[in-house]
Amino acid sequence: MKTQTLFLHLSPLLIPYVSLFCAGVVLAAVQSVGLWSPVPLPSGLGAAYTRLWSSPWFYEMFGFSLYVAFVSALLATGGGTLLACGIWGMPALLRRMSVIYKATLILPHIAIGFIVLVFCSQTGVLASLARLVGMITLPVQFPNILYGGNGFGLILAYTYKEIPFAILMVLGLLAGFDRRLFDCARMLGASRVRIFFCILVPSIAPAMHSAFIILFLYAFGAFDIPYLLGESKPAMLSIEVYNLYFKRDLTNRPLALAMLMLMFCFSVLFIMIYSRVVSSLTARERKL
Repeated sequence: MKTQTLFLHLSPLLIPYVSLFCAGVVLAAVQSVGLWSPVPLPSGLGAAYTRLWSSPWFYEMFGFSLYVAFVSALLATGGGTLLACGIWGMPALLRRMSVIYKATLILPHIAIGFIVLVFCSQTGVLASLARLVGMITLPVQFPNILYGGNGFGLILAYTYKEIPFAILMVLGLLAGFDRRLFDCARMLGASRVRIFFCILVPSIAPAMHSAFIILFLYAFGAFDIPYLLGESKPAMLSIEVYNLYFKRDLTNRPLALAMLMLMFCFSVLFIMIYSRVVSSLTARERKL
C-alpha cells in the first residue's frame, strides 16, 4: 500500500517522463529499421543495422568509445575513492574546508572541456609556461595531449569532471562507517593495507560500483566534451550519430538512429551484466 501511495504521489512527474522517454525510444527504434522515414529509402527494412554490422569504422568507433569511457570512469572512481578516504580521515575543521572539491560539480561538462583546452593545448597555459622556463622554443614542441589520436584529452576532461562525483558518492557511505572497526583490526594485528582492502573497501564498494556505472555510461554516450576535444578519427559514437543525423542527407538518419539504438541496448546490457557479476562476487565473499 505504501508503494502504491508513493507511485500515486510521484505520478505527476513519472507519467510525463516515462511517456516522453518511451515515446522517444520507440520512435528511434521504428525509424532505425526504415519505417516512418521523412524521405523514401531505397534500401529495405533493417538495412541500417546490416550496414553497421559490416562496417569496420563502426567497430573502431565503438572500441574507442569503450576505451575512453572505461579508462576515465576507472580513474575517476579510483581517484575519487582515495580522495574521499583522505577527506574522511581529516580533522573536522579540515573536512569542512574540503567542501571546495564540489566546485567542479557546479560547472557543466562543456566548461570543463574549455578549461582542459585552455591549459593543455599546444598554445595553452602549460605550453606557455614551458616556453617561459626554456623547456621548449616552439608551441609544436609541446606534447600534443589533446589531439594525438589516443583520447588523452577526453580522458583528462572526464576524469577531472567526474572525480568530485565519485568523492560525493563514497563520502555518503563513509559518513555512517563505524571507526571502531579500525581499532579492533589494529588490536588483532592487521596492517593498514589489510584494513583498507578487507574492511573499508567492502563497506564502500556499493558506492564505488554505482559511481563507476554512472560515469562509464555517461562518458560512453556523452556529446559535449567529445564535440570540443574529440577528433574526426578515431571519433566517439555520439559525434558520428550527430553528424549522420544533422549534417548529412536524410537517407542517413536510419543509420544514425540504428547506431543510437545499439548504444542504448549496450548500456542496458552492461548494467545487467555488471550488476549480475557484482552480485555473484558479493555472494561468494559472504560464503567464504
